[in-house]
Amino acid sequence: MVGLARDAQRPTKHVDRRADGRRRGEFLTTENRRRLAEFLVFLGAELQLSKHTVAAYRRDLERLLSEEPATELPDRESILQHLGGLRRTHAPASVVRAIAAIRGFYKFLLAEGAIETDPTEGLLGVRREQQLPKSLSRRVLERLLADGVGADDTPLGLRDRCILHVMYATGCRVSEVTGLRVDGYLRDHAFLRLLGKGDKERLTPLSPIAVELLDRYLTEARPLLAQRRRVVDRVAEDAMFLSHTGRRLDRQRIYQVVRRAADRAGLRVACSPHTLRHSFATHLVEGGADLRVIQEILGHASLATTQIYTHVDRDRLRSTHERFHPRG
Repeated sequence: MVGLARDAQRPTKHVDRRADGRRRGEFLTTENRRRLAEFLVFLGAELQLSKHTVAAYRRDLERLLSEEPATELPDRESILQHLGGLRRTHAPASVVRAIAAIRGFYKFLLAEGAIETDPTEGLLGVRREQQLPKSLSRRVLERLLADGVGADDTPLGLRDRCILHVMYATGCRVSEVTGLRVDGYLRDHAFLRLLGKGDKERLTPLSPIAVELLDRYLTEARPLLAQRRRVVDRVAEDAMFLSHTGRRLDRQRIYQVVRRAADRAGLRVACSPHTLRHSFATHLVEGGADLRVIQEILGHASLATTQIYTHVDRDRLRSTHERFHPRG
C-alpha cells in the first residue's frame, strides 16, 4: 500500500507532454492536483487496482485537467471536446481507458460531495450502475469493532480502536479523520468539529463509547505517541491521531488500520474507511432517520449525493408497503 501511495504522489516514468514541451502535470491547479491525488489513492488503496492502471489513469486525467484554461474542473462541453481530440490522435483502446478514468474520477468526486452534479452522466456511453462499497450488516460491524483490535491497550492499539469507533459513530471521510484536531473534540457536548469538503466545518455527535475511547486515547496514548516526535512539527502538535513516530496520521495509514482490523476480526468482505461511512449512513436509514438529517451529518451539499450513499433494504421497503398501502 505504501508503494501505491508513492505512485499516486510522484510522476511516472512515462512523461506526457503538451505541444509546447511542458509536462501536463505542471498545469494542474492546486485544487485539481489534490482531487487527482485523492482519487489515485482511492484507486490503489480501496479498489486495489494495479500500479500500472493507476499510472495510466493518472496520465489520462492529467491530460484532461491540464488543458487550458485550467482554473476549474472541466465541464461537459470541455470533456466532449477533449474526447473528440483523443479520438483523432489515439488508438480506440486508449480512448476507452480515458473514458473510464474520466467517468470514475467524476463519480468519485460526486460520492465525496466535492461536486453536486456529474457532467459525465449519460454522456460517455451506456451508464453502468454506480459501484459503491457495500455496507456491513450491524452484526458484522459489531464484530469488527469488538474483535478488530481486541484487548490491545498499547498506544497504537488504543489509537486504532478509537479511530474505528469514531469513524462509525460519525460517518466521517478518511480525509476528515486525518484532518481532525485535538481542539475539534467538544467533550462537554459529545461532538466532533469536522472540516469537510470546501473547508466547510460541521459538528457531528459522538456515541458514548466513542467519547470514552477518545478520553482514554487523549489521556493514555496520544501523549506517549507525541513524545516520539523528534522534530518540530506544528501540524502534528494539533493533530488528533498520531503515527508511531508522533507525526500526523495520513490517509494510507487509516486504510491500513481498517483493513488490519477486518483481517483480525475474520471478515470475509472487503472493508475500507468508505465502507464504514457507507455502513453508518445505511444503518441510519434502516433505523428510520430522516434523509436530510443524514445529509447534514455526512456533510453533503446536495441531498442527491446522500441518496447515492444510502439505500433502504428490501425488507424495510416491503414492510412499509404492507403497513401503509391500502392494498398492501
